[in-house]
Amino acid sequence: MGRKPSDGARPHPRPRRRSVDDTRRRALEALLAVHAGAGAQAVIREALDRQPALAGPDRGLLTELVYSTLRRQRSLDAWIAASSSRGLFALEAPVLAALRLGALQIADLDRIPDHAAVNATVDSARELIGERAVGFVHAILRQLGRRNAAGDGPGQRDLPDWIDYRIVRLADVVGVDADALCAAFRGPAPLHVHGLADVADLVDTLQADQVVARPIAGVPRSAEIMEGQFFDSRAFAERQVLAQDGGSAAVAEWLGARHGEQVVEVGAGRGAKSLVLAAAGALVTAIDRDADRLAEAMSLAEQAGHPLHDRICCDAAVDIPSADGSFDRALLDAPCSGLGTLRRRPEIRHRRRATDLVRAAGTQAALLEQTARLVRVGGVLVYAVCSFAEEEGVMIVDDFLASHPEFARAPREEDGGLDWATPWLDTRGDLRTHPLIDDMDAFYAARLQRSA
Repeated sequence: MGRKPSDGARPHPRPRRRSVDDTRRRALEALLAVHAGAGAQAVIREALDRQPALAGPDRGLLTELVYSTLRRQRSLDAWIAASSSRGLFALEAPVLAALRLGALQIADLDRIPDHAAVNATVDSARELIGERAVGFVHAILRQLGRRNAAGDGPGQRDLPDWIDYRIVRLADVVGVDADALCAAFRGPAPLHVHGLADVADLVDTLQADQVVARPIAGVPRSAEIMEGQFFDSRAFAERQVLAQDGGSAAVAEWLGARHGEQVVEVGAGRGAKSLVLAAAGALVTAIDRDADRLAEAMSLAEQAGHPLHDRICCDAAVDIPSADGSFDRALLDAPCSGLGTLRRRPEIRHRRRATDLVRAAGTQAALLEQTARLVRVGGVLVYAVCSFAEEEGVMIVDDFLASHPEFARAPREEDGGLDWATPWLDTRGDLRTHPLIDDMDAFYAARLQRSA
């Protein structure tokens, strides 16, 4: 009689399944693309929509597998390393990605039995890792399954210490529980949307497409998707509703753009905030150094029926070819580490270092200098970053104010209709969104007014 192979022995080769687990294979390919430097959001979109496109529960499973594996990577790696005599550095990228993907399912996805997670992961990874590695991956995953069943799962050290430290600092500034805030940053992000009309109209419009949304308290025209296929909705197709985090929308709304005002957004990117400003009736000039992104911004606004007034492609940190004092309001969406978007861009935690926070300070300061000269006397400038690190936010603004006495933080009564922002204002009067209020990403923004 044949003997059942031990955990360390190579299992007998399985007959090749005619139908490989396509969802897990695409998830593995997505993880490898992120490892090679791509952004998680882009590779997930490509994996979902590659023909034949995934549908229904498979779309949700792929998204969960990729995002959760990236979020938990540090803890999963430590767990895997303790079960592998080879360590991690000797493993080829496809092998390590397959181990992470299988380990995530074993540790965190209770609805998937361990044996199914192991076998499905190995089968879907076979082509990418090669037959020689199949036995190794199978054995390690089975060992992890036994450890998990015995209560020896991965830890919760999913963020580097330097990021944890800054989350604790943010908790102190906004007056919330640090442990709760750290836990929130380790979790997934919801789907927020922002409309170009009243929030009640937004909810009704989505309801007509069988999409259930709840208004986000305070932020005008923002909502969270609770049920339904938002990206298949007519409202999204016609660009009347954008997929935009509530924190990002809050920054754009906080500028307080009015009908007929000359408004500029520096660092406009693909134009979501520019469109929000244009929908308020402002004459918006979008500035970015990337011509392709500017073209996307112009196209987005035209599709939505709120065309932008102008666009300028330039390196705004060096010079903006526009006259001093030519705008009533300016929004600077400064480049930054992106730490505030950790939940929806989990790869950031693996790519950023603490030194990155000061490396960009020169560019941020130069952009603020150039943007400030565009603002007329009495006008308003909002400096914003999608980060909670003080090095990229309040420190940049305080340094700027120390050398520019003609600017000061705008008084809260300067513009009517902005009382909705009060819950997010810190003691300085700066805007700080975060996940413990309406599950938002963490944005920082300072609202400055020119007096001379």
